[in-house]
Amino acid sequence: MTEWTNSYHLALTVTREGVSFPASMGVSSLSLPALQLELHRFLHPEERTTLTGVAQHHYFLGRHAAKLAAFDFTGVAPASIRIRPGVFGQPVLSCPGHSNLQVSITHSDGSAMAVVFPESHPMAVDIEAIDGSRFLPPVTPAEMRLMASLPYSTDEQQFLLWTAREALSKVLRTGFTTDLELFDVKSVERNGDFLISTFVHFMQYKAVSWVAGNMACSLVLPQRSLVDMAALQALTNRVS
Repeated sequence: MTEWTNSYHLALTVTREGVSFPASMGVSSLSLPALQLELHRFLHPEERTTLTGVAQHHYFLGRHAAKLAAFDFTGVAPASIRIRPGVFGQPVLSCPGHSNLQVSITHSDGSAMAVVFPESHPMAVDIEAIDGSRFLPPVTPAEMRLMASLPYSTDEQQFLLWTAREALSKVLRTGFTTDLELFDVKSVERNGDFLISTFVHFMQYKAVSWVAGNMACSLVLPQRSLVDMAALQALTNRVS
């Protein structure tokens, strides 16, 4: 498949207790006109939408990033892959010749990211444009202490923690329909350009978070699983 400008996909190997779990990530920052010209290449016939304006742009960006990731994982032509909403609005992936695959999709401020992964190894992603004028629920005093010595601005700290929480809500499939305190961060640790977080109430998960350009990004996965940090670094370098 020919690469699009301002988009990228890559394989992401995750290992757990000696077992490898393949995954793939896709990112897209195409403009709405560029996406509209390419719909026949990545949009399934049943994914057509009546959305307009910014909502349409976000929808197409998310589908494009997800199809890039799904193509990377399966080799199936993007327009043959269908993503439909589940009963809670979660994206449900249908791919000819493949089963038990799932996808997580996120978008913000003209960019989208997605990860495709096996059902046996849950994951989720979230990105947010770092914007100090945007209101977010305040960081807890405990989280402020955890982040105090790290080389991030106040806005970066807040958005990194927020994306970690939101990605956790996606992997749990609750969204923010429950008390936000349930998603509080317990610990943080730097690993190169990445921040590794664990959670107070969901000790089985961790978040890998990073800043790419003006975006805060987080990938949540099982706590004892190891992700290919070199691949994440390559992805960060492409979208920074």
